[in-house]
Amino acid sequence: MSMAAPISSITSEETNSDAHDGALADAAFGLVDAGAEMAAKGLNPVTLTIGTFDADSPFESWTHYPPGDARDSQSGIQIYYHAHRAGQEHGHFHIFLRAGDTASNLVPLSAPDEEPVALNADDLFHVVAVTMDATGLPIDLFTTNRWVTGETMVAASSILPLLDRLHCTDAFETPLANQWFSDLFRLFRDDIAQLLIERDQALQMINHALDDEAHEVLSTKPISILDRMDELGLFED
Repeated sequence: MSMAAPISSITSEETNSDAHDGALADAAFGLVDAGAEMAAKGLNPVTLTIGTFDADSPFESWTHYPPGDARDSQSGIQIYYHAHRAGQEHGHFHIFLRAGDTASNLVPLSAPDEEPVALNADDLFHVVAVTMDATGLPIDLFTTNRWVTGETMVAASSILPLLDRLHCTDAFETPLANQWFSDLFRLFRDDIAQLLIERDQALQMINHALDDEAHEVLSTKPISILDRMDELGLFED
């Protein structure tokens, strides 16, 4: 008969790992629940963001949705959706934070021929983009070069401590949308962190050519909610 390990043999590392996996499981179930509630109403995160369209007012490529972007009063997160890449995706969300909202020592990045950048409180920096398919499911995360969004780019090392700020309280009018985004960011937090590190590594490889249109997407990773739940063992009996 197997016996439980004595309390003294349970390490803090094991406890932290269990807590981490538990938080990811909570995020996964929250994400699925929010998605299911949207689907029951014939909605998904994309349709809640872009609204409805008809022949007189069609969905337009490159246009930001919602108008003026979604902005959260608590976290400072700013999000917009648009579409301009033909293929598997329907469109993608761009996620930003604002320098003045972070209360952090941000390290700005500049091109070799530029003077060092001085950050202003209103400067936005890009964290990650989320690719969505036609059914409203996230299928990819990616980071971009500076010219893509016109951001004030800051070092990944400055952003990593801020990833827990990726939480939506009132960014969207619908609570389900706020829940969905918050849980998405929680579930894929480690992936976002790794993509930011890879982004800066890619920038080093191209000598920080921040406005070179030959370099658009700097790091990318396919994602799947169901695959992540499977990795966490959430489908086991």
